[in-house]
This record gives sequence, structure tokens and C-alpha cells, in this order.
Amino acid sequence: WLDESIIQDITPKLLGEWPNTYTYTKALSEYLIQQEKGNLNIAIIRPSIVGASWHEPFPGWIDNFNGTSGIFIAVGKGILRTVIANNEAVADMIPVDVAINLTLAAGWYTAVHRPKNLLVYNCTTGGINPFFWGEMGQYVMSTFKRNPLEQAFRTPNAHMTSSYLINQYWITVSHKAPAIL
Repeated sequence: WLDESIIQDITPKLLGEWPNTYTYTKALSEYLIQQEKGNLNIAIIRPSIVGASWHEPFPGWIDNFNGTSGIFIAVGKGILRTVIANNEAVADMIPVDVAINLTLAAGWYTAVHRPKNLLVYNCTTGGINPFFWGEMGQYVMSTFKRNPLEQAFRTPNAHMTSSYLINQYWITVSHKAPAIL
């Protein structure tokens, strides 16, 4: 209901030190849970980027194409040819079955031990076992070259770059020019 210019003016003030609205609203939700939990024993699970399964129900299982799964499939189908990303940034992805197992374990622990304080579990790997976006890109490309997807639009060949200009070049060459032709 607010005018767009007002939203643009107040957003930086609301965010404060938070880097974006996503992290800000997650923090607000956690704060609200903490304030309103009353006598309930509560645990919060904070998974990083949730990706395909590690083991359960089988390796590589996904049930949607949201987030990185959708990007990887678009690359594998040859639709997406350029991705702007920092190759040295940590690709902190956690398999869905690991996040689910932590949720079950945290629920059990909270129900059995009834801790007085709200417990927060960070479900990530980046600090212990960092995997970088550049490595992820190479791994995804080599996987699709060894195991191509059925009915691919083109041969997978995605370029990852942190440069806006190089990304724009690849958008023009690999996306716009073929669309015009």
C-alpha cells in the first residue's frame, strides 16, 4: 500500500546492518518466535542453500527446480549460458536430507530435553568444508558433459564470471543473438 518511492526511501533505514531484505525478514521472524514462544520449547534450524539430496531417498534427488537446482538444470539443458557469480565465494549448499535429518534430531532433542533457552542450529558446511562457486561451476559442467540431460536445447556450456561487462557479452552472444536468429 506504500508508494514505491517511499519504500525505496525507508528500506535502507529498516535494513540497518542487514545486507538485504531476505536476511532481514528471516531475522525478524526469529525475533518474533523468540518473543512469542512463551513456555514452548523451540528450536530454529538455519540451513544454508538447500540443494539435492546426498543419500536419501537417493543421491541427487530433488522435487522442484527452485534456487540453484533450477539454475543447474537450465545450464544442463543448454538454456542458460552465462551466470554472474564470484568464483571465489563459498557456495554454501547443504543437501536436503542433511537439513531434514538435523530438523528431526533437533526436534527430538528439544522434545526430550526441554531446554530453557531457544536453540538455534546453523546447518552449513562453508566454514568447515568450503566449496567455491568456481569449483561448483566446473563440477556441474563436467557432470552434464559425462551425463547429458535428455532433450537438451543445446550442449551445456555456461560461463561464470563476476564481471558485469563479460556477462553482458555472453548474454548477447549466447542468449540474445540465438533468440533473434
